[in-house]
This record gives sequence, C-alpha cells and structure tokens, in this order.
Amino acid sequence: MEISAEQQPYKRLRVVHLADHTGRLQVIFPEQHMLDIAAVSRITKRRFEPITNFNSEGDPLIKPNSVSSIIESSLLAEPKVLIRLKSDGPYHDISSDELKTMFSGPLNRFEDISLDIDKIKRPTDNHENDEEQILEALGRFQSIRLKQRLEETLEIPPLPASSHRIIRLSADQTAGTDELCEVIALDPSLAAQVISWASSPYYGAPGTIESVEDAIIRVLGFDMVMNLALGLSMGNAFHAPDNGPRHYENFWLDSVSNAVLMETLVKAMPNEKRPKLGHAYLSGLLQNFGYLAISSILPPHFSILSRYYEANAHLPSELIEMQILHFTKEQLGSWLLRYWSLPDNIWTAIRYSKKPHYYGEHATLAKLLYVSHQLRNGLDIDLSVLVEVGLDIEQAEACREQMYQSSHELHKMVSLINTMNA
Repeated sequence: MEISAEQQPYKRLRVVHLADHTGRLQVIFPEQHMLDIAAVSRITKRRFEPITNFNSEGDPLIKPNSVSSIIESSLLAEPKVLIRLKSDGPYHDISSDELKTMFSGPLNRFEDISLDIDKIKRPTDNHENDEEQILEALGRFQSIRLKQRLEETLEIPPLPASSHRIIRLSADQTAGTDELCEVIALDPSLAAQVISWASSPYYGAPGTIESVEDAIIRVLGFDMVMNLALGLSMGNAFHAPDNGPRHYENFWLDSVSNAVLMETLVKAMPNEKRPKLGHAYLSGLLQNFGYLAISSILPPHFSILSRYYEANAHLPSELIEMQILHFTKEQLGSWLLRYWSLPDNIWTAIRYSKKPHYYGEHATLAKLLYVSHQLRNGLDIDLSVLVEVGLDIEQAEACREQMYQSSHELHKMVSLINTMNA
C-alpha cells in the first residue's frame, strides 16, 4: 500500500550501497539512525566504502536475494516500517514480518548496524567549554598524547606571516589604504590574488586593475580587501585534503560561494541590521576552516570521518562529527581562529552558525551563516531567523539565485586560489 511518509509515525528506511574489492553490500537502516560503518566491518570482516559519493535521498533498493544485504535488527521490533523501491519513489508500508520474509534468503542477515541519532551526544552549548570537550575527545585517541592545553596537544601549523600582519593592522584604528597596500605587497602571491579578485567579471570594474591600491579604491573597498586578504592568507596554513569526502572535492569553491552569498545577503538586509560587509565575507570564507584543521591535524580520523559523511549524507554534519570525533568542526575551527586572535565576531559567529536560536553576542552574523548554509544545501530555513535578520524567504532565495548566476566567475576566482596555493 502506497503511503505518504507524513501520514504515519512508522520509521522510514534508508538504503545505502557499499562495496570493497571483492563485492557489493546493501545495508538498510532507519532514516533517523546513523549507519555505523565500523559495525559493518566487524560483522563482515571486510572494509566497505559507500558506492555513491553523496546521496541524501539514499540508494534504490536492490531486489532481495540478488545481492548481500544487512538490515538493522531493531526494525524487527517495529509493527510496520516505510520502504521505497526507488530513492525518489513513494513510500510503502510493510509489517516487520513482511520485512523478515522479504529478506529471508541466505544472502541476507539482520544485525545491529546503526545508531539512533537521539543517543548521540551533542556539542557543549557554551564555547567556553569547547577546549575541555575537545581535549576529552582527543584523550580517546590512542595515537594522540594528551597534554594540559589544546595547543600543546595538537600540532598546529604556524599562522602565515601575512595573516599576522593583517590581524595587527585590523586592530589599528588609524590604519589606511597605504598601510594595507604595504602589508599585502610583502606577500606577492597574496597581492596577485587580490588584484585578480578585483579584476574578476563578478565585480564588473571598468578598465584594468593594476595594483592593490586600485583594488581597494576602485572596486572592493578597504574593509573587503583586508578581510579577503586575511581569509586567503589563512588558507595557506592548511591544505585541502586529498582523502576527503568525494562530494567535497573543492574546499575553496564552497568557501568562496559561501562568502559571496553572505555578501549578497548583507546587501539585501535593512541598513540598521547589517553587520560589517567585510566581516560577513570573511566569516563565510572561513566558516568551514575547522574542516581543513581536522584534515591536517587528525588525518587518520578525518579519513574515517569522510566515509561516514558519505554513507550518512542524510544527517547534519555535526551529528556525524560528534559520533566519530566527539567534537564538531565548528568547535575546533572557532577555537583555532580565537587562538590565532581573529576578531571576536568572526570566530563567535562560526561557532554558533549551526544554532539558529543563538541569541548571544554577534548573533546576527551567526544567523546569517546559518541562513547561507541552509540556502546553499537546499535545506529548510527557520522563517523566524529570517525575520530576525530582516529578510524574507523570497529575498533569501533571490540572493542564492544571484550567487548561482555568478558561478562561472566564481569558478575562475577559485581556480586562481588553487593555482596560487599549488
């Protein structure tokens, strides 16, 4: 019987296809669960990886008894479950007895292969407790020697010299264009990036941009160049990983798109609610900085995390991170930016960007990061958050469309970053 997923409280099932060098495996588990790849490996004595690199809807159901399948055993205690034959098809309800009969052949087994997401610990509510929570989490990793402070435990690469100079300059209230040009000129690669950025068709500046001073005065403005230069220079501290999730091949494209969307959202807001445009841009550029930090500082754990991202694309990333690492990339990223003395509003906004109802200091910037994330990932937005930042859903979606229309120019800008950082 075909049924709407909203009509009944029955559990919806998710199908994921895994494979290793010897064959394929179909796993079936409740949608409100996380697939435990480690449990699958223990049961099968094999190392499987997801076949599809990122599928939030799940994979289509392969006909029972035509491929090896493992089904979450707790489903047998459910009166009925909802299943679909195609990943985008309608749900059908079946009883647990019917499910058991359907998968009764020799290629099938019922095992504990998933975790109820309600039982996964959440990150601490207050950023002041982040260091303690991260340290406690790192203590679980036998490969890491735990010390008293986080910066002593992690092998954190030094902040690039250009970033140090720009941070110091940003704290100088008397600094002007000449001082900023002088600082950026000390890093020729960074200067070239800023000039090329301002020359991009995205900004449509007439004539040729020949210097950083031109970029500041004619196109981007003082604050934007300072924050853009800071974000680009900080990207040199870590390199995008080679073994990350296969749907996330270009860290910088995601970051630049986020920054541009943040810029567009701020411009659409009422004047009295707007945060600084440059700070909005920088926070968007650095929102996923914790992702780079995890990949560089904890490479073996990041590799495991990446496979869980792929297999559980239906779940928020912070749930997967809490289960695997016991802290989130927002926690680590914001701690690192705070440790490196970035402005308070930047790291605070990043820390609380997944908490739409955060009402502490710098809440507007945090809420904008939340809105940008939801827009770019096609997720529902809490309309009350839009009201709080002075936007409606039509304006927000128009900003997203404006960003998408510039995708060709954004790809060129990202290509420049990747070339410079190669």
